[in-house]
Amino acid sequence: MLLKIENSINKLIDAVGVIAGMLLIILVLVISYNVVGRYAFGISSVALEEFSWHLYSSLFLLGISYALRTESHVRVDIIFENLSIKTQSIINVVGSLVALFPLCLIVIYYGWGFMMDSYQLGSHPDTISGWLQQFFTTGIGEKSSDPGGLLNRFIIRGMIPLSFLLLALSTVSFFLKNLNILMGQSKEESGVTP
Repeated sequence: MLLKIENSINKLIDAVGVIAGMLLIILVLVISYNVVGRYAFGISSVALEEFSWHLYSSLFLLGISYALRTESHVRVDIIFENLSIKTQSIINVVGSLVALFPLCLIVIYYGWGFMMDSYQLGSHPDTISGWLQQFFTTGIGEKSSDPGGLLNRFIIRGMIPLSFLLLALSTVSFFLKNLNILMGQSKEESGVTP
């Protein structure tokens, strides 16, 4: 049962990792286009510059959950790698429960408020068609303060609670994986990686 939950979460987080990879490709293309436009043709776009910042932020935030899932995050390997697998699993279980999961909940809570503050700025139409029209023309909520900047800043601010929700799910998977190692139900305990 725990392995099924872990595998289901891992599939979702792996898909998020693919999305983050695609965002990296788009980011490279946007920055390349902006640089060539600026230096070869003397044109630049504030919106594209801001869009590249948003892509980078999204890529970074979405990549956090994937980094935990693949255990490619930073840790003090000089100490950790010399410990037994069971000791590593105990540290991971305790760290997940005491530090990582509570941090995720705090950031989700405050990140949601941060996003909603951005969304609630300005007027909001009463109909869906009015909302869509305003979304694409003058924007909903907070906008860029730069002329020609992006509208609807609540979207990028919404990446904060979304990414930490995904990190919380990845933490659950990480916790279950290490719990399975402690209970002797994991392939990793025998030295076989999945």
